[in-house]
Amino acid sequence: MIIKSMTIENYRPYKGPVSIDFARGEKNVTIIQGRNDAGKTSFINAFTWCLYDKEPFRDEGIEGRCNQLALDKVNVKDEVDVKVEMLMEDSSGRDVRIIRQQTFIKTSEIASRSKSNSELLIYRNDGLHDVKLKEPEIYIKNNLPESLQEYFMFTGEKLTQFFNKNQDFVKNGVYTLYQLDLLENINIQAKKWENYFNGKFKKINPRLSQLKDERSRIIEDKQNDNIQLRKNKERIKTLEVEIKTLYAKIGSSGADADEIRRDIVNLKDEKRSLKYDLEDIKKEYSLIISNNFSHIMSYDLLKSLEKWVDFEEESEEEIGNEISFVVSDLKKLLKNKECVCGASLEEHTDSYKHIEHLIESLEETSKESGPKIEDIISKLLDISGNILSRYPKDVISDLTNKKQRIREIDHDIESKDIKITGLETRLKNLDIDAIDELNKQIEENQKLIKTLTEDNTILKENLNTYPLMIEEVDMLISQAIMDEDIRDDIADKMDFCEEVKLISKSLYDELAVNIYQTLSKVVTEEYKTIHWKPDYKKIIVDQDFKVLVEKSRGNIVSATDPSTGSRNVLALTFMAALNSLSGFVLPQVIDTPIASLDLEMRSEVAKALPRYMEGKQMILLVMNSEYTGEFKTNIQKFVGYQYKLDYVGAEGEGQTVINEFDE
Repeated sequence: MIIKSMTIENYRPYKGPVSIDFARGEKNVTIIQGRNDAGKTSFINAFTWCLYDKEPFRDEGIEGRCNQLALDKVNVKDEVDVKVEMLMEDSSGRDVRIIRQQTFIKTSEIASRSKSNSELLIYRNDGLHDVKLKEPEIYIKNNLPESLQEYFMFTGEKLTQFFNKNQDFVKNGVYTLYQLDLLENINIQAKKWENYFNGKFKKINPRLSQLKDERSRIIEDKQNDNIQLRKNKERIKTLEVEIKTLYAKIGSSGADADEIRRDIVNLKDEKRSLKYDLEDIKKEYSLIISNNFSHIMSYDLLKSLEKWVDFEEESEEEIGNEISFVVSDLKKLLKNKECVCGASLEEHTDSYKHIEHLIESLEETSKESGPKIEDIISKLLDISGNILSRYPKDVISDLTNKKQRIREIDHDIESKDIKITGLETRLKNLDIDAIDELNKQIEENQKLIKTLTEDNTILKENLNTYPLMIEEVDMLISQAIMDEDIRDDIADKMDFCEEVKLISKSLYDELAVNIYQTLSKVVTEEYKTIHWKPDYKKIIVDQDFKVLVEKSRGNIVSATDPSTGSRNVLALTFMAALNSLSGFVLPQVIDTPIASLDLEMRSEVAKALPRYMEGKQMILLVMNSEYTGEFKTNIQKFVGYQYKLDYVGAEGEGQTVINEFDE
């Protein structure tokens, strides 16, 4: 359907009658420019009200449908007609006038009420006259069904939210847009006729009818299994994409909670092992000390006793008196206030007094006979030498190494504790429930893939069996025909219905596959052309028409994830691709399509949209700030008509007028 013109009368801000022509042919773009509240949204609602008696782009409010200025011109209780008329051209080139009208009664100076429900009138030109159609709603349903409205008439805001919709709604709308419902209806009708002829045939030959039923059932099972096998394969691909997407979502949340948990468990295991090592080394350290306790504790004293040799030699050379040497050396200890063993010898202490008494005793007994002190010391030196010779040479090194290893293990344990605390903090900060849910979905998808793969094995086995089953039934049918010499055109009609069913179902399935595969390809190519950023590698449209975006690094995100501007570009690309690939000729009516796009993206959109809509109409309702710069320059070569919406009159008494301009 091509829209040639529209006339609005007393509809919301349009007092009217206000008429506008729409561009078509080579210059197929119509620009309708206006400020906020100038009447753009009311203009697009005039389309949907005329066709479907609905105003989907209007916010809830109390403002009446009837124009206030038109009401001001009449008295209370007088009537005012509201009307929107669209002149369109159908696929055969005939003019079709679609009129929606409703009568309102003025109830006060500022209010009105509808006298009746709106009325739809359609007149189609038969070449000579306009003929009124008896069932206008049926005509709209067949030629411009309401389910398609979402695909040829939308606002920038609805573009942004397009991919948030229920995917079944999108899928059903796309199938309607591509007229797959026609094939579905053909299949339904063929089945009805087949059942009708089958009923008659059963009366003529029950046995042959039963065989033909069996053959039809086998063929239908074969076709269904073929379709199911393909769907399962496509479903597996979709599930694999979903799994990849879910992993990407887990990654984008900061980390995989399961991986963090595994790391914590591993670190705790390592820490436990280090503690065991630490206990073993401490035991070894203690064992070295206990086994060599006597040597270690006497080592410094024994080494100090060796000094007496030097003291003795010096004393003999200088004094020549053994006792004097001992006495002088003891006096030297008192003077230095330190024993040879390193102990303190402070005055008035018991140790100090003990040595003083010893000195006195030695001096008094110096001439007496008996064992001399130097002999005693000499014996002690011999004993200490023996002990020192048996002293383990590596004990200090071993103890030092053990101490160093103990410090290293303590440091490693402390490091593990720090890492565990950090991971536990990260785990605490994650949305664990959300991540667990994502992991659960991944697990469910993996199980489903396994189930589908097993089902496919069975389906393949069945498909190998069906030809043999059909061949066997065909032989029985041929034999029955020969035996009973049956020649009845009812059987031929049944065969024809069966063939129609098979062909329509096969076409439906093939077209359904082709639609989303072609959409993926076309949308990817055009989106990459329009969007400046190289981050987007591929647009994926799966068999359920769920739209995903594969980024250059391989991660896959939902179509709702990119920025508002990117979503708008993607939605524009998706919708334009749908329109250009569909079997319907529909005008594309878009309200404020590029408000959220930057200047460069607006320029690219202006280049791409007319290419999509070649041979079709595009009606753009734009704000003044949108229709400027490169966007205006690039799209103007395709513009056939330009209009400007102006609100004129005083506050509360104004109306929207439409003026054509050329610049």
